[in-house]
Amino acid sequence: MITNKHLYIFKTVAQTQSMSKAAQILYISQPTISQKIQEIENYYQIKLFERYSKKLFITEEGKILLELANRILSLYDDIDHIFSKDNRVALKVGSTLTVGSTVIAPILKQLKQEYADIAIQVYVDNTHIIEEKLLNNDLDIALVEGKIFHPDLIVTPVIHDQLVFACATDYPVPTSLHLTELKNYPFINREYGSGTREQLDEYLKVHQTVLNSAWECHSWDSVKLAILNNHGIALIPIKLIEKELMQKHLRIISIDAISLERDFSICYHKNKNMTHKLRAFIETCQNYKQPEKSTGD
Repeated sequence: MITNKHLYIFKTVAQTQSMSKAAQILYISQPTISQKIQEIENYYQIKLFERYSKKLFITEEGKILLELANRILSLYDDIDHIFSKDNRVALKVGSTLTVGSTVIAPILKQLKQEYADIAIQVYVDNTHIIEEKLLNNDLDIALVEGKIFHPDLIVTPVIHDQLVFACATDYPVPTSLHLTELKNYPFINREYGSGTREQLDEYLKVHQTVLNSAWECHSWDSVKLAILNNHGIALIPIKLIEKELMQKHLRIISIDAISLERDFSICYHKNKNMTHKLRAFIETCQNYKQPEKSTGD
């Protein structure tokens, strides 16, 4: 008889690609790990892993079982939530960095005000990492700004976002530039894997332009501090700099009348069981009221 313990052990081995690492994470012996994997293989008469150069690689049969195991274990989580004494199994919410720096906190505040019984765990990282965690069922749902095309993930736009080129008010650059002139100035960039970086790179590729990337930052705080201290120009969500624009610490530069707009999107696995927690989060995102934008001179 295959139990949820078998499936949880199998999932952990698949994620770590190592029985010894899985044993450390689960605080059980490696022989027990090997035994449970063998029991699954014997029960279904399949091979779950191949071993090459001391490393485990999941087989095609293993991939099928892993997808099903993720769905089954997710349902077990829901059972625990419904029948647990304190009913506090957390909703695991992912957020990309831009979303995490702008709207996720007020959205979750609204969610808690309406649904006080919902416990929440939040994980913030770039688009590629969030996508991976959704596919591995490490997250229940996410709000992302980057493009996600994986066929197993459902992506639904809910909140509009605008990107602007900005610099310090006294930075020596005209109020408008041609795109070809932008490469003459130091550019403060986000890291590869960022949705904002991907959107900008796609635009530059179409227009056959390369910028002078002087900084590469893994957080918007670093980008904002860099331009505030006159280190160059950055493409940044207007939501992040509304206060600085209003206080005249930063200004917007017009680049060939470029308007880079996008949407923040809800993203979850197509096989995810749609619980009341997930519906509540989705509805809160859909009904989120954004503050009016500051135009900045």
